[in-house]
Amino acid sequence: MNTLDGRRVLVTDAHTTSALAVVRSLGAAGMSVTAAGELGRFNLASHSRYVSRAVALPSADEQPTAYAEQLLTELEQTPYDVLIPTTDTTIAILRRYHADVERRVRVTLPSDEALNAAQDKQITLERARAEGVAVPRTRVFASVFELDREAERLTYPCVVKPRFSRYWDGAGPIARGTAQYAYSAASLREIFKRAGQSADMLLVQEFVAGEAIGVFALMDEGQPRVVFAHRRLREANPTGGRASLAESIPPDERFTAPALRLLRAVRWSGVAMVEFKDPSASAAPVVMEINGRFWGSLPLAIAAGVDFPLLLVQQVLGLELTIPRTYAYGVRCRHLKSDLSYLAAAIKGRPAFWSGAFPGRLQAIAAVAPWPGRWHSYNLRATDPLPAVREAIDFVRREARSRSRARGSSVKQASQHV
Repeated sequence: MNTLDGRRVLVTDAHTTSALAVVRSLGAAGMSVTAAGELGRFNLASHSRYVSRAVALPSADEQPTAYAEQLLTELEQTPYDVLIPTTDTTIAILRRYHADVERRVRVTLPSDEALNAAQDKQITLERARAEGVAVPRTRVFASVFELDREAERLTYPCVVKPRFSRYWDGAGPIARGTAQYAYSAASLREIFKRAGQSADMLLVQEFVAGEAIGVFALMDEGQPRVVFAHRRLREANPTGGRASLAESIPPDERFTAPALRLLRAVRWSGVAMVEFKDPSASAAPVVMEINGRFWGSLPLAIAAGVDFPLLLVQQVLGLELTIPRTYAYGVRCRHLKSDLSYLAAAIKGRPAFWSGAFPGRLQAIAAVAPWPGRWHSYNLRATDPLPAVREAIDFVRREARSRSRARGSSVKQASQHV
């Protein structure tokens, strides 16, 4: 008998690719899976045949308190065995309501201290340095005045990152932040001016060139249970960003050893991805961040033979883990929508001041052409086609609305000049 049959799992953030991968994995294992989406969003995972039930909550970013209250109501009214948050936004909310949530359901999160080490990038760098893991040279400025004084002395380009990709103080909306490039002292000052955060909440790092490598692990109180690795072959933004095409690679000690040292040091439990930049074979890999949740390229790990969602639920429920002896190397997985972003960026052309590698238009067209049999799809699956079909329809509709608004704006501006 399957010990997971009938187990009830709630998966948040139904709009994400990772949530869809989790839903498919657990539903195929016989579990009853509820996908929690958000009102007003296209909730990708809610359209899967493996979803037993779909619920819509308020916007987690814009109305986190209302989101938390309705989530608690859902947990009170419907018994679940496991709750799986799949984005930094919902994790930030759950940390504020941890005691209330834990009384109702098991949550796939590590200790608060471990989460601090992953979500606060400054702490991540401090712990990595303490463990002898290479990190980018990083500056934190106490004030804008200090930044103004030091800006001309920095090396450009540099990268400006928020300490928290998502941060919530318990009131108002979630504060969001993304990494940006500064190409000069003037552009660095402008980024700080636009950020709307105190200067010490931003990190200024050296730009590290190299191949992007991800080490994925399932940990139990700092002990590795399963390890997987991939490299990014293509990114949605050619200057750096999420993977649009990724490939499974052997778990090379150059990457897995520092990744596991870092996760052991914080006694991580659950899934995590440690991201590196690899400057060269003769240099130490440089840690970029820890993603303390399921990652966007989760479908690649599953396609290569490591079913992280199933393993995570087995661990949380105290069941025997079905750990694979190995996984397939050289498996490729592609996210079509991200590849379209890559193509659009290539057609637009190299950004001003960008000196790194950048694809030409013909090169990008050839790269994203739908060569059969070369890769697996992140979202399209023959046995569960509806999510990808609905995603394509939603994408076309949004693009059409965007172009219509742009044309309307152009017509309005032209009429004003008549």
